[in-house]
Amino acid sequence: MMWLRTRRVLFAALASMLAMATVAHARLDPVEMEALKQIEALAGARAGVGGRTATPSAIPDIYGPGAVLNVGNVVMKVSNFGVIGNPFPAISSDPSCQWPGTSGVEYMNFILLTVGGSNPTATDPSSVRRASYINEWWPPTPDPEDRMYRAYDGIVNGARLINDDADFNPFTGDPNIDEDFLDGRDNDGDSRVDEDFAALGQLMFSCVMRDDTPAAQAVVANEKHVPLVVEVRQMAWAYSIPGFQNFNAIEWTVYNRSGHTLDSMYFGFRVDIDSGPSASTTYFNDDMDLPRFPSGIFPTEVTIEDPRYQLTEQSGVFFPLCPERKIQVNGFSVVDNDGDEGRTPGVASFLLFGHTLDPLGIRGPSKVGFKSFRSFLAGTPYASNGNPGTDQQRIEFLSSSQNIDRETGLIAAEPGDQQGDYTAWSSVGPFLAVPDGGSITATVGMAVALGSHNILLQYANDYDRYRFAIDNPGQDPLMTLEELFDKYPALENAYSAQIAYEGVYELPRPGFQDLVPDCHGCETGIKLPKGETPRLIAESCPDREGVQKLVSDNAYTWFDFDCNFCTGAYNEATSSGYFLRSWNAESPPPGPNVNVASTYNYTDNPKRVAPAGDRIINLAWDNIAETTADPKSAMFDFRSYRIWKVAGWRRPVGSAGPNDEDWALLAELRLFDYMDGNFTRDPVNDTLICPKVFVPNYEFPANHPHCDPAADALYPSRVMLGYGGCRDTATVNLCLRRGDFWDRQSGLVVRPDTTIGCVRVDPLNPNSACVRDSGRALGQAVTVYKTRYPVGLYRFVDREVKNGFMYFYAVTAGDSSVGGELFGRRSAVEADAVVPQAATATGQGVWVVPNPYRGYSNIADRSSAWDVTPNATDPTGTHVDFMGLPPGSWTIKIFTVSGDLVQELHNDDPVNESVRAPVSDDQGNVHQGFNRQQDTANDGQARWNLISRNGQDVVSGIYLFVVDSSQGQQRGKFVIVR
Repeated sequence: MMWLRTRRVLFAALASMLAMATVAHARLDPVEMEALKQIEALAGARAGVGGRTATPSAIPDIYGPGAVLNVGNVVMKVSNFGVIGNPFPAISSDPSCQWPGTSGVEYMNFILLTVGGSNPTATDPSSVRRASYINEWWPPTPDPEDRMYRAYDGIVNGARLINDDADFNPFTGDPNIDEDFLDGRDNDGDSRVDEDFAALGQLMFSCVMRDDTPAAQAVVANEKHVPLVVEVRQMAWAYSIPGFQNFNAIEWTVYNRSGHTLDSMYFGFRVDIDSGPSASTTYFNDDMDLPRFPSGIFPTEVTIEDPRYQLTEQSGVFFPLCPERKIQVNGFSVVDNDGDEGRTPGVASFLLFGHTLDPLGIRGPSKVGFKSFRSFLAGTPYASNGNPGTDQQRIEFLSSSQNIDRETGLIAAEPGDQQGDYTAWSSVGPFLAVPDGGSITATVGMAVALGSHNILLQYANDYDRYRFAIDNPGQDPLMTLEELFDKYPALENAYSAQIAYEGVYELPRPGFQDLVPDCHGCETGIKLPKGETPRLIAESCPDREGVQKLVSDNAYTWFDFDCNFCTGAYNEATSSGYFLRSWNAESPPPGPNVNVASTYNYTDNPKRVAPAGDRIINLAWDNIAETTADPKSAMFDFRSYRIWKVAGWRRPVGSAGPNDEDWALLAELRLFDYMDGNFTRDPVNDTLICPKVFVPNYEFPANHPHCDPAADALYPSRVMLGYGGCRDTATVNLCLRRGDFWDRQSGLVVRPDTTIGCVRVDPLNPNSACVRDSGRALGQAVTVYKTRYPVGLYRFVDREVKNGFMYFYAVTAGDSSVGGELFGRRSAVEADAVVPQAATATGQGVWVVPNPYRGYSNIADRSSAWDVTPNATDPTGTHVDFMGLPPGSWTIKIFTVSGDLVQELHNDDPVNESVRAPVSDDQGNVHQGFNRQQDTANDGQARWNLISRNGQDVVSGIYLFVVDSSQGQQRGKFVIVR
């Protein structure tokens, strides 16, 4: 049974899942299989919580609901263990790489990072050339600080290319920009933590890993682990904006911490792309590889508005130095052979966006491209171009030039001739003589877009047709780039991602003028360390006269080492150099923190606003979306919230959460700021304004005469609500004041509750100052400040819910972007589900729902309509609930009619432990992240998953129960039919 490849496995209990983990990776290379088994077993042990003990949220972060990029269409899991994706279905139901959204269709099993290199100081020949791989990557320490960190573009202290903390290098005087990586540590020695880092995308996860920890060196494998002694800083991010939603980016920066030079370093990427519905146990067996798709070189016109254009005059003639630049897309793909009858409409591509370059080509590659590549069917031995199983084989492959066009760096391999389970290796490098403390970087992406095997097989020929007129000037084009994009949407997606990576050139901010070129095409700035004697350095390009430039310790001297005018921008008319801003993209406001999120809605959260009530959900959120200035314009451009809901989710096989089609819009709440012509402002006291407004779907209170059932003839369009209210079209007095939010369809008004108190600078000191974020007023150059408030500032009540059923909610934020409002993506995973609970009862009999329980094999036929499809973390997918439990502590004992004890439940038992990892609060204290049976003081409902205390499914029969509490003892019975 293939655990690594399928999520459709039914287990009797979590213990049996871990016990069977020995067969989880049977199709892998034996070395990889053993390594992943060790990681899985470690996470399955789930160390205790408290103190500085390692927990699943610290090391390794692969258990349960982990770090999942879910704001775009590619929903992908990220870990701090050198693994991207989720090859651990026995311990986590997170998607590996699903598209679009949590569709249940996987497009990638995993990406494994490898770093290879040579230690020139080693005396043991076997220790000279080594590679760190799979479970040889660990967080630096077991401390809670060494975990995954979440951020987004625009977060406080995370602005890119900005000196957030206004500090400068004491030796050079240069501003320190993005110097403090987001990892919970003081990286720059200024006694502050994460005060100036760079955040990307609408959701980003960062972490640190090393290959020389005691745990890494204790790994049991087919050969002893000899560390290079390097540190990896990993960032992975996604975008929610149109045009950027179909790819995720990962950046690895490797620092040499060995104390000596490391030579001939390489990045290696082990990529296992599997395409198909995870509901199928063999979805990966009918794939085909496409090694050359979506690779290509695409000349692109540079417009005169682009600083790269660089209009220059010579002998009275003006001409551009960079009229055209070449966009090179580096990547390879795997696609399902037949599309699974329309269930797998996409093609997954691994993209290489960029890496460290040496313009002179001496200590590193001079342009972006792969060093080596091979694609093969699972199980192929290394000697037959299969998987390398030792460090020697890995280094041999990483340093080869196999299947690469040496001139372009593009992959030249032919596709396989049979369908199967394809997997691939690729490499980047070499990077020579990396000094102690030096670093190298590689940025890659995982992209998914529409594409079928039959069409994609035509790409090589169509690409040649596109290149015909380019390679033969004067000839008519046989295929344009637009035609190529129309036929291959996945190519356009990869091209757009590469354009985003390469970014735009911008004028420097005040104080940063010394950090930009002072000559055309100059991409490299050199400044000597303080005290060094100035010296001449030569610049030589074949199409121009060589020059020598004086380099000193006073300022940067700029060179065009790569002899390419398009890689450095300068305007001689204004004597201005330009700063390259990569990953230039619009950004909607970040989604607010909501009280239904698994990282907030846990019983032990001391600051929780509990969402679940008796036939009611109280949704609450904060105002972080309003206090976050747009990262590009620096303006507060927030405009509205949207509230989304999912009901009736049955957990389709392989699904980690609701997909896009499951979400229903409950309300669109617009900020009331007197910009609407229907309203007039009282300029004196800002009092409530109550004009008459036509509302299409107004909700009347329960005691309103309009809701009297006897008035049906008068109000035929009225819709009665379950709690006694009703909805109808109406013209009503809608009372608003500045700062309110209102929904035009329902007339709902959400008013901020500032009595809860602001977020404090010192969370432990209620008298400390409020946290205030600065930005520009919309459309103005005036700096304004906005105060942050915690979850609970805004509340929305949903009464259309039933006790015991699972619901999902999301709140997204919109802005005032040119061309239309940008919204974040609604998303949730199973761990975010919230369940209304019946209230406690005093002096009443406890009852069981449903009774009788009918466990038909077809879930739709069951009387327990809350049942969902079983999965690895919930092996039954069903439950019966005890209602009307008394307040305070209690114990429920369940017996057979013969008196045998079947199971015992307690008010403080965990309910969703299998999908909830421990959580760190804002003080760094670790709490159990699950909900308990008695989730609040008024929770009078408890569930039982029909598993006995011996870990077995219970059988048909009559069962008795006894409830012991401070209210006395209550008894009852119920029936199970299977």
